[in-house]
Amino acid sequence: MVGTLAANATLLTGLLYYFGFLTTQVFFSYFRVHYTLLGQTTPEILARGVDGLLLPIAEISAAVFLVLGVIRFLRFRLSRRAWQTLLRRATPVAAVLGAALLAVTFAIALNPVPYRRFTALPGLGFALAVVLLIFAWRRWTAPAGSALGVAEWLVAYALVTFGLFWAVADYAGQVGVRRAFETEQALPARPAVVLYSTQKLNLPGEVHCPAPDGAFQYRYPGLKLLLQSGGQYVLVPDGWRRPEDATYLLPRTNTIWLEFSPPGTPAAGC
Repeated sequence: MVGTLAANATLLTGLLYYFGFLTTQVFFSYFRVHYTLLGQTTPEILARGVDGLLLPIAEISAAVFLVLGVIRFLRFRLSRRAWQTLLRRATPVAAVLGAALLAVTFAIALNPVPYRRFTALPGLGFALAVVLLIFAWRRWTAPAGSALGVAEWLVAYALVTFGLFWAVADYAGQVGVRRAFETEQALPARPAVVLYSTQKLNLPGEVHCPAPDGAFQYRYPGLKLLLQSGGQYVLVPDGWRRPEDATYLLPRTNTIWLEFSPPGTPAAGC
């Protein structure tokens, strides 16, 4: 039991990290920022993975739990002969269904473009096909030795894991684009940002305010903050649109100061 829990916990952590990592890539590529410049930490990536995969994992877990409950109910309610008859009839059905799912997923893998709308289903179908085929295989063959049996289960576990990572990769791409689009639409409701700098940055909307001490003479209003991570500020203009507007990446230093105010607040003069 400890080994099973440890293996599944490791797999779940890997899926969460992989999803968060791919979502980060897709989200910031939408704003034309390469993810390697942000220095995202492991907790940030895992948190993004939990945020995106929490509901799908709950739904899949509930479905699996329901199937296992039905199997358990039938196992204890049916007689031994009726249970064996059910297994005997279910074996060829599982084999045919598994082979059909496997053929479909291979076809999608060779030409995935027409099936883009079926997000994550090819990977889940592949994982389910492996489970059905291994069930039929174990029912039709004699019990294997301990070493061979362990090898079979390891291969099956690896193939199911491959299917799950395939599904996560598809779903992460869709979620990353959707989150980026929603963020773009919600930019007007985010707090307004005025950037103060001791040096000239040549950003649009620059206001030069000479000061006797020479500190923070340059102001850049009309900005929105997307993220601060890895010592970097990711800023976009208010009303940013993907086709033409730029995204600004600035280091977090003592020469830069950000002032936040409610959205729509006019920038103060010098």
